[in-house]
Amino acid sequence: MRKIKIKIILTILAVVFTAQACGLGPKDTGPKVELVWWKVFDDDRQVRSLIEAFEKANPNVSVRFVQKNIETFEDELIDALAAGQGPDIFSVHNDWLPKHRDKMTPAPATILGLRELRQDFIEVLETDLVSGDQIYALPLSVDVLALYYNKDLLRSAGIALPPSSWQELVNIVPRLTRLDSLGNFQRSGVALGTADNINRAADILSLMMLQNGTPIFGKDRRGAEFDKDVRDANGDVYSPGVRALEFYTQFAQPSKTIYTWNARNNNSIDAFASGQAAMIFSYSYLAETLREKAPFLNYGVARVPQLNGANLRVNFANYWAEGVSKQSKNPQIAWQFLKFITSREILPAYYEGVKQVSPRLDIIEDQIADPEIGVFAENALTAKSFYKPDNDAVENIFLQMINDVVLRHISADDAIGAGVQKVNLLLRNL
Repeated sequence: MRKIKIKIILTILAVVFTAQACGLGPKDTGPKVELVWWKVFDDDRQVRSLIEAFEKANPNVSVRFVQKNIETFEDELIDALAAGQGPDIFSVHNDWLPKHRDKMTPAPATILGLRELRQDFIEVLETDLVSGDQIYALPLSVDVLALYYNKDLLRSAGIALPPSSWQELVNIVPRLTRLDSLGNFQRSGVALGTADNINRAADILSLMMLQNGTPIFGKDRRGAEFDKDVRDANGDVYSPGVRALEFYTQFAQPSKTIYTWNARNNNSIDAFASGQAAMIFSYSYLAETLREKAPFLNYGVARVPQLNGANLRVNFANYWAEGVSKQSKNPQIAWQFLKFITSREILPAYYEGVKQVSPRLDIIEDQIADPEIGVFAENALTAKSFYKPDNDAVENIFLQMINDVVLRHISADDAIGAGVQKVNLLLRNL
C-alpha cells in the first residue's frame, strides 16, 4: 500500500508540471472558485489523486467531492436541482442523456470537440454522450459484458476452452446441464432464458439484437423498429429482433434440447457463485462480488460469444460518466476540470487506485494485456449501445418481452410487436 501511495504522489507531481506545460485547466490567477462534484461508486480516496493534481495546477480552484448512494442518487439529484442546490458536476449513466440533457451544460467547443472525442476515446461515447454534435459528459472508466465460466465444470465435461461463438455455446450447454428426477436443475449450463432471475437480462438480449443487426430505432429516433423485417444474403426475409428473442428464450423452454434454466433457479450470480451455473454473462464489477461470495471459485473470464461468420465483433457497454450541471455558476471551469482529469497525462493516476477499463484509446492499448481487465479492455473497443428515451422504461419493456415468451407462452413475434408498441407510446408521451 505504501508503494502505491508513493507512486500516486510521484504521478501527481509529474502530471502537474505536464498539465501546466500543456495548458490544461484554467489560469492559476483570479477569484477563488469551488466546484462540487457528486459521484456514485467511487469514494474520495479513489478520485483524490485527480482532484489534487487539478488543484495544484489551478490554485484558485477547489473541488469538493461527495460520494452518493446509487440507490437514491437519481432522485436526490433531481430534487437538489429542482431546489437550485445541485452540484456543479454529477454522474450520469450512459443511458441517461435523453432524460437529463436539459439539466446539463455541454462542453464548449474550445475545450472539447467531436474531432478530439473521436480521435482519443472509444466509439460508444459518441452514441451515448453526444447530442446535436455537443458533448455532454465524459467517463473515467467504462465496462462491457463478458462471459464468466467455471473452469472446473467445463474441464470436468471435457471442454478445454470457453465458447467463442453462440453456436459453440449451444453445443456445450447439454454437456454441462444436470437435471434431477423431479426435473429440477442441479446444474445449469448457462444462465440464459428468463428475465427476473438473471442479472442484466435486458442487456444480454440487447447484445444479441445488436450482434444480429436488429434496427432498434429509425434514424430520426421517432419510432422503434426492432420488429422490422430484413432480407438476408440469400434473399430470405426475417426479423432479427424476433430471432434474437427466440434465441435468448429457448434456454428456458423445456421442449428445447438446450433447456438449462427456468424461473425456479436461484439468482444467476448466486447460482454461478455456488457452482449451480457453469457460465454467466456480467460486467467487470462481478469479480468483486465473487471475491466476497465465493473466494475459492475457480473461474475465468472470456469475450462474449459472437455470431458464426460475423465480420465485425459487437459487445455491449454499461458505464457512468461525469457531466456539468446547467445550474453551475462556473461551467467553463467545471468542463476544464473534466477535460483535465480525463487527459492522457492525468487519468492513469486514477487507475492506481481502481482496476477499471479506460475510455481512452491510448490507455486501453496498454490495458489489453492486463490479466484482470484485459478481456474487458479489448471488448470495449467494439462496445455498442443504443438510444433509450427512458432507460428504466425500455429495460422493463425488454424484460416483459422475455416474460411474455417464457411465462405467458406468447410467440416471440407477438412479444416483439407488443414491445415496439410500448416503446412508441413512451416516445409519444415524452
